[in-house]
Amino acid sequence: MEDGKGIDLPSRLRLIGFTLFSAIYFLSFFHDMAVPVVGDDLVSDLSLDASALGFMSSGFFVLYALTQPAIGLLSDRIGPERASAGALLIGALGSFLAVQADGFTFAFLGRIMMGTGLAARFIPGMKLIAVMFRRKVFTTYNALFASIGNLSCLVGTVPLTRLAATMEWRQVFAGLGVVSVLLAGSSWAFARMRSAHTMSATGPEREVVSWVSLLDVLRNRPLWFLRFFLFMKYGSQAAFQGLWGIPCLSSVYQVDSSSAARAVTMIATGYVLGAPVMGWLADTMAARGMDLFVARMSVLTKTTICYVLTWTPIVLAPGLLPFPAMYVLLFIMGICASSSSLVFAVAKDLFPSKVSGFVFGLVSLMYILGGAMVPPVVGWFTRLLAAQGLQGGVLYSKALIPCLVVAALALAFESMAKEANAKPFGASEHAE
Repeated sequence: MEDGKGIDLPSRLRLIGFTLFSAIYFLSFFHDMAVPVVGDDLVSDLSLDASALGFMSSGFFVLYALTQPAIGLLSDRIGPERASAGALLIGALGSFLAVQADGFTFAFLGRIMMGTGLAARFIPGMKLIAVMFRRKVFTTYNALFASIGNLSCLVGTVPLTRLAATMEWRQVFAGLGVVSVLLAGSSWAFARMRSAHTMSATGPEREVVSWVSLLDVLRNRPLWFLRFFLFMKYGSQAAFQGLWGIPCLSSVYQVDSSSAARAVTMIATGYVLGAPVMGWLADTMAARGMDLFVARMSVLTKTTICYVLTWTPIVLAPGLLPFPAMYVLLFIMGICASSSSLVFAVAKDLFPSKVSGFVFGLVSLMYILGGAMVPPVVGWFTRLLAAQGLQGGVLYSKALIPCLVVAALALAFESMAKEANAKPFGASEHAE
Protein backbone atom coordinates (compact mmCIF):
# COMPACT_ATOMS: atom_id res chain seq x y z
CA MET A 1 0.00 0.00 0.00
CA GLU A 2 1.19 3.52 -0.74
CA ASP A 3 1.02 6.79 1.09
CA GLY A 4 -0.18 10.01 -0.49
CA LYS A 5 3.14 10.46 -2.36
CA GLY A 6 3.42 6.93 -3.66
CA ILE A 7 5.98 5.73 -1.07
CA ASP A 8 5.61 2.14 0.03
CA LEU A 9 5.18 2.37 3.81
CA PRO A 10 5.01 -0.74 6.00
CA SER A 11 1.66 -1.49 7.60
CA ARG A 12 3.38 -1.49 10.99
CA LEU A 13 4.55 2.10 10.48
CA ARG A 14 1.08 3.25 9.50
CA LEU A 15 -0.42 1.49 12.53
CA ILE A 16 2.11 3.12 14.89
CA GLY A 17 1.41 6.56 13.42
CA PHE A 18 -2.35 6.20 13.56
CA THR A 19 -2.23 4.85 17.12
CA LEU A 20 0.11 7.60 18.31
CA PHE A 21 -1.96 10.46 16.94
CA SER A 22 -5.18 8.83 18.11
CA ALA A 23 -3.67 8.75 21.60
CA ILE A 24 -2.73 12.44 21.30
CA TYR A 25 -6.27 13.26 20.19
CA PHE A 26 -7.89 11.17 22.93
CA LEU A 27 -5.71 12.32 25.84
CA SER A 28 -5.77 15.99 24.81
CA PHE A 29 -9.43 16.23 25.77
CA PHE A 30 -8.39 15.86 29.40
CA HIS A 31 -6.94 19.38 29.05
CA ASP A 32 -10.37 20.60 27.91
CA MET A 33 -12.09 19.19 30.95
CA ALA A 34 -9.42 20.11 33.50
CA VAL A 35 -10.75 23.55 34.49
CA PRO A 36 -14.41 22.48 34.86
CA VAL A 37 -13.34 19.47 36.96
CA VAL A 38 -10.95 21.33 39.31
CA GLY A 39 -12.72 24.69 39.03
CA ASP A 40 -13.82 24.85 42.68
CA ASP A 41 -10.26 24.19 43.87
CA LEU A 42 -8.90 26.87 41.53
CA VAL A 43 -11.42 29.40 42.82
CA SER A 44 -10.58 28.78 46.47
CA ASP A 45 -6.81 28.38 46.14
CA LEU A 46 -6.15 31.31 43.79
CA SER A 47 -8.95 33.58 45.07
CA LEU A 48 -10.64 33.65 41.67
CA ASP A 49 -14.23 34.55 40.90
CA ALA A 50 -16.58 33.04 38.33
CA SER A 51 -15.62 35.68 35.77
CA ALA A 52 -11.91 34.85 36.03
CA LEU A 53 -12.69 31.15 35.69
CA GLY A 54 -14.73 31.93 32.59
CA PHE A 55 -11.83 33.89 31.07
CA MET A 56 -9.52 30.94 31.65
CA SER A 57 -11.93 28.59 29.92
CA SER A 58 -12.67 30.91 26.99
CA GLY A 59 -9.01 31.85 26.56
CA PHE A 60 -8.13 28.20 26.08
CA PHE A 61 -10.66 27.72 23.28
CA VAL A 62 -10.00 31.07 21.58
CA LEU A 63 -6.28 30.28 21.22
CA TYR A 64 -7.10 26.72 20.20
CA ALA A 65 -9.37 27.98 17.42
CA LEU A 66 -7.12 30.78 16.14
CA THR A 67 -4.06 28.55 15.82
CA GLN A 68 -5.78 25.94 13.63
CA PRO A 69 -4.68 27.38 10.23
CA ALA A 70 -1.16 28.01 11.57
CA ILE A 71 -0.73 24.45 12.86
CA GLY A 72 -2.06 23.20 9.53
CA LEU A 73 0.48 25.29 7.61
CA LEU A 74 3.28 24.05 9.89
CA SER A 75 2.14 20.48 9.28
CA ASP A 76 2.57 21.11 5.55
CA ARG A 77 5.96 22.79 5.87
CA ILE A 78 7.81 20.80 8.56
CA GLY A 79 5.68 17.66 8.79
CA PRO A 80 2.76 16.77 11.07
CA GLU A 81 4.91 14.95 13.64
CA ARG A 82 7.27 17.88 14.23
CA ALA A 83 4.41 20.39 14.25
CA SER A 84 2.63 18.24 16.81
CA ALA A 85 5.75 17.82 18.96
CA GLY A 86 6.42 21.55 19.06
CA ALA A 87 2.85 22.47 19.89
CA LEU A 88 2.59 19.79 22.59
CA LEU A 89 5.71 21.20 24.26
CA ILE A 90 4.06 24.64 24.33
CA GLY A 91 1.01 23.02 25.95
CA ALA A 92 3.24 21.27 28.48
CA LEU A 93 4.95 24.56 29.36
CA GLY A 94 1.49 26.05 29.88
CA SER A 95 0.60 23.22 32.26
CA PHE A 96 3.79 23.71 34.27
CA LEU A 97 3.23 27.47 34.35
CA ALA A 98 -0.26 26.92 35.75
CA VAL A 99 1.23 24.67 38.45
CA GLN A 100 3.36 27.61 39.67
CA ALA A 101 0.50 30.13 39.57
CA ASP A 102 -0.36 32.04 42.73
CA GLY A 103 -3.04 34.16 41.11
CA PHE A 104 -5.04 34.76 37.96
CA THR A 105 -2.26 36.07 35.68
CA PHE A 106 -0.02 33.01 35.51
CA ALA A 107 -2.98 30.64 35.62
CA PHE A 108 -4.51 32.45 32.63
CA LEU A 109 -1.24 32.56 30.68
CA GLY A 110 -0.71 28.87 31.35
CA ARG A 111 -4.22 28.08 30.19
CA ILE A 112 -3.92 29.93 26.88
CA MET A 113 -0.56 28.23 26.25
CA MET A 114 -2.37 24.92 26.76
CA GLY A 115 -4.91 26.02 24.18
CA THR A 116 -2.14 26.85 21.73
CA GLY A 117 -0.43 23.51 22.34
CA LEU A 118 -3.59 21.45 22.04
CA ALA A 119 -4.14 22.82 18.53
CA ALA A 120 -1.86 19.92 17.62
CA ARG A 121 -4.34 17.27 18.60
CA PHE A 122 -6.39 17.12 15.41
CA ILE A 123 -4.88 18.77 12.32
CA PRO A 124 -1.47 17.00 12.37
CA GLY A 125 -3.25 13.68 12.82
CA MET A 126 -5.44 14.39 9.80
CA LYS A 127 -2.40 15.43 7.79
CA LEU A 128 -0.56 12.25 8.76
CA ILE A 129 -3.51 10.08 7.70
CA ALA A 130 -3.63 11.96 4.39
CA VAL A 131 0.08 11.31 3.84
CA MET A 132 0.21 7.68 4.96
CA PHE A 133 -3.04 6.20 3.63
CA ARG A 134 -4.42 5.90 0.14
CA ARG A 135 -7.21 8.20 -0.94
CA LYS A 136 -9.66 5.31 -1.24
CA VAL A 137 -9.38 4.50 2.49
CA PHE A 138 -8.75 8.02 3.83
CA THR A 139 -12.44 8.54 4.57
CA THR A 140 -12.59 5.44 6.77
CA TYR A 141 -9.48 6.27 8.81
CA ASN A 142 -10.38 9.94 9.03
CA ALA A 143 -13.83 9.10 10.39
CA LEU A 144 -12.38 6.57 12.85
CA PHE A 145 -9.93 9.23 14.03
CA ALA A 146 -12.78 11.71 14.61
CA SER A 147 -14.74 9.04 16.48
CA ILE A 148 -11.84 8.39 18.85
CA GLY A 149 -11.65 12.06 19.75
CA ASN A 150 -15.36 12.25 20.47
CA LEU A 151 -15.14 9.06 22.52
CA SER A 152 -12.83 10.87 24.93
CA CYS A 153 -15.48 13.57 25.39
CA LEU A 154 -17.99 10.86 26.22
CA VAL A 155 -15.94 8.85 28.73
CA GLY A 156 -13.10 11.15 29.83
CA THR A 157 -14.85 13.15 32.55
CA VAL A 158 -15.20 10.22 34.96
CA PRO A 159 -11.51 9.23 35.25
CA LEU A 160 -10.40 12.86 35.42
CA THR A 161 -12.94 13.57 38.18
CA ARG A 162 -11.74 10.57 40.16
CA LEU A 163 -8.13 11.63 39.68
CA ALA A 164 -8.91 15.16 40.86
CA ALA A 165 -10.61 13.74 43.95
CA THR A 166 -7.36 12.09 45.08
CA MET A 167 -4.88 14.80 43.94
CA GLU A 168 -4.50 18.56 44.23
CA TRP A 169 -5.29 20.60 41.15
CA ARG A 170 -1.60 21.47 40.74
CA GLN A 171 -0.76 17.79 40.56
CA VAL A 172 -3.45 17.31 37.92
CA PHE A 173 -1.94 20.03 35.71
CA ALA A 174 1.56 18.72 36.33
CA GLY A 175 0.43 15.26 35.25
CA LEU A 176 -1.10 16.68 32.09
CA GLY A 177 2.17 18.48 31.37
CA VAL A 178 4.21 15.30 31.79
CA VAL A 179 1.87 13.39 29.48
CA SER A 180 2.20 16.18 26.89
CA VAL A 181 6.00 15.97 27.04
CA LEU A 182 5.90 12.19 26.59
CA LEU A 183 3.57 12.51 23.61
CA ALA A 184 5.78 15.24 22.11
CA GLY A 185 8.81 12.98 22.42
CA SER A 186 6.94 10.07 20.86
CA SER A 187 5.79 12.27 17.99
CA TRP A 188 9.36 13.48 17.34
CA ALA A 189 10.68 9.91 17.44
CA PHE A 190 8.02 8.81 14.96
CA ALA A 191 9.03 11.66 12.65
CA ARG A 192 12.56 10.26 12.59
CA MET A 193 11.24 6.75 11.91
CA ARG A 194 9.10 7.89 8.98
CA SER A 195 11.76 10.22 7.59
CA ALA A 196 14.36 7.44 7.66
CA HIS A 197 12.07 5.14 5.70
CA THR A 198 11.03 7.88 3.26
CA MET A 199 14.61 8.93 2.53
CA SER A 200 15.75 5.34 2.06
CA ALA A 201 12.94 4.85 -0.47
CA THR A 202 13.15 8.09 -2.44
CA GLY A 203 15.94 10.30 -1.11
CA PRO A 204 15.31 13.66 0.60
CA GLU A 205 12.36 15.56 -0.74
CA ARG A 206 10.51 18.65 0.44
CA GLU A 207 7.34 20.07 -1.05
CA VAL A 208 7.36 23.87 -1.21
CA VAL A 209 4.15 25.60 -0.20
CA SER A 210 3.94 28.95 -2.00
CA TRP A 211 1.82 31.91 -0.97
CA VAL A 212 0.07 31.58 -4.34
CA SER A 213 -1.02 28.07 -3.35
CA LEU A 214 -2.40 29.38 -0.06
CA LEU A 215 -4.29 32.18 -1.80
CA ASP A 216 -5.81 29.63 -4.18
CA VAL A 217 -7.09 27.76 -1.12
CA LEU A 218 -8.54 30.90 0.43
CA ARG A 219 -10.32 31.86 -2.81
CA ASN A 220 -11.86 28.47 -3.51
CA ARG A 221 -15.67 28.78 -3.51
CA PRO A 222 -16.53 25.10 -2.91
CA LEU A 223 -14.26 25.12 0.16
CA TRP A 224 -16.09 28.17 1.53
CA PHE A 225 -19.41 26.39 1.04
CA LEU A 226 -18.09 23.32 2.85
CA ARG A 227 -16.77 25.43 5.69
CA PHE A 228 -20.09 27.23 6.12
CA PHE A 229 -21.80 23.84 6.01
CA LEU A 230 -19.72 22.71 9.00
CA PHE A 231 -20.27 26.01 10.80
CA MET A 232 -24.03 25.57 10.57
CA LYS A 233 -24.26 21.86 11.22
CA TYR A 234 -21.88 21.66 14.15
CA GLY A 235 -23.10 24.97 15.55
CA SER A 236 -26.65 23.65 15.89
CA GLN A 237 -25.39 20.36 17.33
CA ALA A 238 -23.19 22.13 19.91
CA ALA A 239 -26.01 24.45 20.95
CA PHE A 240 -28.22 21.54 21.95
CA GLN A 241 -25.63 18.98 23.04
CA GLY A 242 -23.36 21.33 24.92
CA LEU A 243 -25.71 23.88 26.50
CA TRP A 244 -29.43 24.07 25.84
CA GLY A 245 -30.53 20.45 25.44
CA ILE A 246 -30.71 19.65 29.14
CA PRO A 247 -32.86 22.64 30.19
CA CYS A 248 -35.04 22.11 27.12
CA LEU A 249 -35.79 18.45 27.84
CA SER A 250 -36.17 19.11 31.57
CA SER A 251 -38.77 21.79 30.90
CA VAL A 252 -40.67 20.02 28.12
CA TYR A 253 -40.89 16.62 29.83
CA GLN A 254 -40.73 17.71 33.47
CA VAL A 255 -37.79 15.42 34.21
CA ASP A 256 -34.76 16.10 36.39
CA SER A 257 -31.51 17.32 34.89
CA SER A 258 -29.81 13.93 35.31
CA SER A 259 -32.44 12.21 33.17
CA ALA A 260 -32.24 14.97 30.58
CA ALA A 261 -28.43 14.73 30.54
CA ARG A 262 -28.57 10.99 29.89
CA ALA A 263 -30.84 11.62 26.91
CA VAL A 264 -28.55 14.34 25.52
CA THR A 265 -25.57 11.99 25.89
CA MET A 266 -27.15 9.88 23.14
CA ILE A 267 -25.99 12.49 20.61
CA ALA A 268 -22.35 11.84 21.50
CA THR A 269 -22.99 8.09 21.54
CA GLY A 270 -24.50 8.23 18.07
CA TYR A 271 -21.58 10.31 16.83
CA VAL A 272 -18.93 7.95 18.21
CA LEU A 273 -20.61 4.88 16.74
CA GLY A 274 -21.73 6.54 13.52
CA ALA A 275 -18.56 8.27 12.33
CA PRO A 276 -16.61 5.10 11.43
CA VAL A 277 -19.68 3.70 9.71
CA MET A 278 -20.04 6.87 7.61
CA GLY A 279 -16.42 6.68 6.49
CA TRP A 280 -16.64 2.97 5.75
CA LEU A 281 -19.92 3.44 3.86
CA ALA A 282 -18.49 6.13 1.56
CA ASP A 283 -15.36 4.09 0.84
CA THR A 284 -17.40 0.93 0.25
CA MET A 285 -19.69 2.72 -2.21
CA ALA A 286 -16.59 3.92 -4.06
CA ALA A 287 -15.05 0.44 -4.03
CA ARG A 288 -18.20 -0.86 -5.74
CA GLY A 289 -17.80 1.54 -8.65
CA MET A 290 -19.20 4.90 -7.54
CA ASP A 291 -16.96 7.95 -7.91
CA LEU A 292 -15.46 8.63 -4.46
CA PHE A 293 -16.45 12.30 -4.49
CA VAL A 294 -20.02 11.38 -5.42
CA ALA A 295 -20.12 8.69 -2.73
CA ARG A 296 -18.98 11.08 -0.01
CA MET A 297 -21.41 13.82 -1.06
CA SER A 298 -24.26 11.32 -1.33
CA VAL A 299 -23.74 10.16 2.26
CA LEU A 300 -23.37 13.77 3.37
CA THR A 301 -26.61 14.86 1.67
CA LYS A 302 -28.77 12.02 2.97
CA THR A 303 -27.53 12.26 6.55
CA THR A 304 -27.91 16.04 6.60
CA ILE A 305 -31.51 15.76 5.44
CA CYS A 306 -32.08 13.28 8.25
CA TYR A 307 -30.30 15.62 10.67
CA VAL A 308 -32.65 18.49 9.77
CA LEU A 309 -35.65 16.20 10.27
CA THR A 310 -34.53 15.27 13.78
CA TRP A 311 -34.87 18.92 14.76
CA THR A 312 -38.50 19.08 13.68
CA PRO A 313 -40.17 17.45 16.72
CA ILE A 314 -37.84 19.28 19.11
CA VAL A 315 -38.59 22.74 17.74
CA LEU A 316 -42.00 22.49 16.06
CA ALA A 317 -43.74 19.84 18.15
CA PRO A 318 -42.19 19.80 21.64
CA GLY A 319 -43.54 16.97 23.78
CA LEU A 320 -45.13 15.14 20.84
CA LEU A 321 -42.77 12.21 21.26
CA PRO A 322 -42.70 10.42 24.62
CA PHE A 323 -39.53 10.99 26.61
CA PRO A 324 -38.07 7.49 26.00
CA ALA A 325 -38.40 8.13 22.24
CA MET A 326 -36.11 11.14 22.64
CA TYR A 327 -33.25 8.77 23.39
CA VAL A 328 -33.75 7.22 19.96
CA LEU A 329 -34.23 10.57 18.22
CA LEU A 330 -31.08 12.07 19.72
CA PHE A 331 -29.09 8.91 18.95
CA ILE A 332 -30.16 9.29 15.30
CA MET A 333 -29.22 12.98 15.44
CA GLY A 334 -25.72 12.00 16.60
CA ILE A 335 -25.34 9.44 13.81
CA CYS A 336 -26.42 12.00 11.22
CA ALA A 337 -24.10 14.65 12.70
CA SER A 338 -21.16 12.24 12.49
CA SER A 339 -21.10 12.44 8.69
CA SER A 340 -19.52 15.90 9.11
CA SER A 341 -16.14 14.17 9.23
CA LEU A 342 -16.54 13.48 5.50
CA VAL A 343 -16.12 17.20 4.80
CA PHE A 344 -12.42 16.97 5.66
CA ALA A 345 -11.99 14.21 3.09
CA VAL A 346 -13.87 16.17 0.41
CA ALA A 347 -11.95 19.37 1.18
CA LYS A 348 -8.59 17.58 1.09
CA ASP A 349 -9.15 16.33 -2.44
CA LEU A 350 -9.87 19.82 -3.79
CA PHE A 351 -6.18 20.74 -3.58
CA PRO A 352 -2.71 19.22 -3.97
CA SER A 353 -1.44 17.27 -0.99
CA LYS A 354 1.23 19.87 -0.14
CA VAL A 355 -1.45 22.22 1.28
CA SER A 356 -3.76 19.65 2.88
CA GLY A 357 -2.75 20.66 6.42
CA PHE A 358 -3.64 24.29 5.74
CA VAL A 359 -6.97 23.17 4.27
CA PHE A 360 -7.71 21.06 7.36
CA GLY A 361 -6.86 24.04 9.57
CA LEU A 362 -9.27 26.36 7.75
CA VAL A 363 -12.06 23.79 7.88
CA SER A 364 -11.45 23.07 11.56
CA LEU A 365 -11.48 26.80 12.39
CA MET A 366 -14.96 27.19 10.91
CA TYR A 367 -16.11 24.04 12.74
CA ILE A 368 -14.97 25.48 16.07
CA LEU A 369 -16.45 28.92 15.37
CA GLY A 370 -19.83 27.34 14.73
CA GLY A 371 -19.71 25.64 18.12
CA ALA A 372 -18.73 28.93 19.75
CA MET A 373 -21.20 31.28 18.04
CA VAL A 374 -24.51 29.44 17.63
CA PRO A 375 -25.10 28.62 21.35
CA PRO A 376 -25.00 32.33 22.37
CA VAL A 377 -27.56 33.10 19.64
CA VAL A 378 -29.91 30.58 21.25
CA GLY A 379 -29.18 32.22 24.61
CA TRP A 380 -30.10 35.62 23.19
CA PHE A 381 -33.39 34.20 21.87
CA THR A 382 -34.04 32.63 25.27
CA ARG A 383 -33.66 35.97 27.08
CA LEU A 384 -35.76 37.77 24.46
CA LEU A 385 -38.62 35.28 24.69
CA ALA A 386 -38.45 35.16 28.48
CA ALA A 387 -38.83 38.94 28.54
CA GLN A 388 -42.00 38.48 26.51
CA GLY A 389 -43.44 36.19 29.19
CA LEU A 390 -42.74 32.76 27.70
CA GLN A 391 -41.49 30.08 30.05
CA GLY A 392 -41.01 26.33 30.39
CA GLY A 393 -40.91 24.02 27.42
CA VAL A 394 -42.50 26.54 25.06
CA LEU A 395 -39.71 28.99 25.83
CA TYR A 396 -36.92 26.57 24.99
CA SER A 397 -38.53 25.05 21.91
CA LYS A 398 -39.02 28.49 20.38
CA ALA A 399 -35.54 29.60 21.43
CA LEU A 400 -34.13 26.62 19.52
CA ILE A 401 -35.66 27.80 16.23
CA PRO A 402 -32.22 29.18 15.16
CA CYS A 403 -30.87 25.63 15.40
CA LEU A 404 -33.47 24.35 12.94
CA VAL A 405 -32.75 27.31 10.66
CA VAL A 406 -28.97 26.85 10.62
CA ALA A 407 -29.37 23.08 10.18
CA ALA A 408 -31.43 23.79 7.06
CA LEU A 409 -28.80 26.30 5.93
CA ALA A 410 -26.17 23.59 6.35
CA LEU A 411 -28.08 21.47 3.85
CA ALA A 412 -28.24 24.45 1.48
CA PHE A 413 -24.47 25.06 1.69
CA GLU A 414 -23.77 21.37 1.11
CA SER A 415 -25.89 21.53 -2.03
CA MET A 416 -24.06 24.65 -3.20
CA ALA A 417 -20.70 22.94 -2.70
CA LYS A 418 -21.89 20.03 -4.81
CA GLU A 419 -23.27 22.29 -7.54
CA ALA A 420 -20.07 24.40 -7.56
CA ASN A 421 -18.33 21.48 -9.24
CA ALA A 422 -16.18 20.65 -6.20
CA LYS A 423 -14.26 17.99 -8.11
CA PRO A 424 -11.09 16.43 -6.73
CA PHE A 425 -7.73 17.95 -7.65
CA GLY A 426 -5.71 15.63 -9.90
CA ALA A 427 -8.23 12.80 -9.74
CA SER A 428 -5.94 10.45 -11.61
CA GLU A 429 -3.13 11.17 -9.18
CA HIS A 430 -5.34 10.14 -6.27
CA ALA A 431 -7.10 7.28 -7.91
CA GLU A 432 -5.56 4.66 -5.70
